[in-house]
Amino acid sequence: MNIFIFGTLMDKALLEIVLGRKVELVSATLKDYGVFKVMDADYPVMIKSVGLVANGIILNELTKIDILRTNFYEHIFDYFLKPVQVLSQEVLIDTQVYMPSKMIPRLEEPWSLKDWQEASGEKTHGFAKKVMTKFGVLSVDEMKKDIKSYF
Repeated sequence: MNIFIFGTLMDKALLEIVLGRKVELVSATLKDYGVFKVMDADYPVMIKSVGLVANGIILNELTKIDILRTNFYEHIFDYFLKPVQVLSQEVLIDTQVYMPSKMIPRLEEPWSLKDWQEASGEKTHGFAKKVMTKFGVLSVDEMKKDIKSYF
């Protein structure tokens, strides 16, 4: 299985914390979507936006455990997998992407991985390390109850 990633998980260090292993990053794009800043948050949301292109990466050959780990992390934020078709290395690929389960208030300003890394990368790495120690121990619902204590 593969997944298209467009936001904070494009940060290789964060992705490796969540997956618990090293991975190869392969660039990909998703046509007619834009990646925007979320109001009062440091993570992005991807919205259908005709004429825009969302840049990201495609994670290929993910294992069942990889999917369980990324689901655990993303489900805490109510992001769930949705099918999409991306372009990578001039080939259209059917894949999935984590999208919010409900409407998220966003700004019109595009989200920047570099800006996020400078402002919040290290803090988020620490958060993810704490969260991922609970993978296989606590359910997503149990994590959500006490999520603020992990920041």
